[in-house]
Amino acid sequence: MKIQLTDESRVNPANSYGISKYSQELISLTLGKRDTVPTTCLRYSIVQGPRQSPYNLYSGALRAFALSLYFRRRPVIYEDGLQLRDYVNIEDVVRANLLALEDSRTDYQVYNVGGGKGYSVLELAEVVAGAFERDGDLKISGEFRYGDRRHIVSDITKLKTLGWEPTNSLEKSVDDYVSWLREEKIAKDITEFAQKQIGRIKLGQLFSLPEPEFRKLIKELENDSLFGELV
Repeated sequence: MKIQLTDESRVNPANSYGISKYSQELISLTLGKRDTVPTTCLRYSIVQGPRQSPYNLYSGALRAFALSLYFRRRPVIYEDGLQLRDYVNIEDVVRANLLALEDSRTDYQVYNVGGGKGYSVLELAEVVAGAFERDGDLKISGEFRYGDRRHIVSDITKLKTLGWEPTNSLEKSVDDYVSWLREEKIAKDITEFAQKQIGRIKLGQLFSLPEPEFRKLIKELENDSLFGELV
């Protein structure tokens, strides 16, 4: 079974998110070539490291696991935890960005920017739990999100030919984020709010709700004290 995504892979987005990303690439490269503006597209894998907002649900699994453990909750792992993902440290991403800006060999090219290795979600959770000295305190729910890919690992061979490669380990990304999180002294537990709402709001169905139900849901969210502070 082929898991890795190469830069030469046939592009066939399976959802609207992927379509939007690929269309951005096409528009950028087309306009860049037309107007002779050097353009480079970087496809990041899952970027991790300090300063990821604990209040942004888009920040990913590291934020979710770390915040749960920070507030003495058991992190929830979806599916069976064995799905593979590719995590890359923010410092390595910054170096890739600078390379794209400064090296003309990247003009009008597309590159994957990843960690160079796939880790299971369970492995990530175990590393985070270890950073909080709570090994084994994990919950595997068996639930899944419709449309998610089972495995996603990027092939970074093309970018490595330019002299770039990831230098930071998964453990460093976790340790740096946990240290930053502790320094921030987060007061509100967003995970409680998120877990309460995630089972009620399915983005694919939200805007298909009858207007009275939609208005009722929005009103309930507005009256949620934590939600009000976050927005």
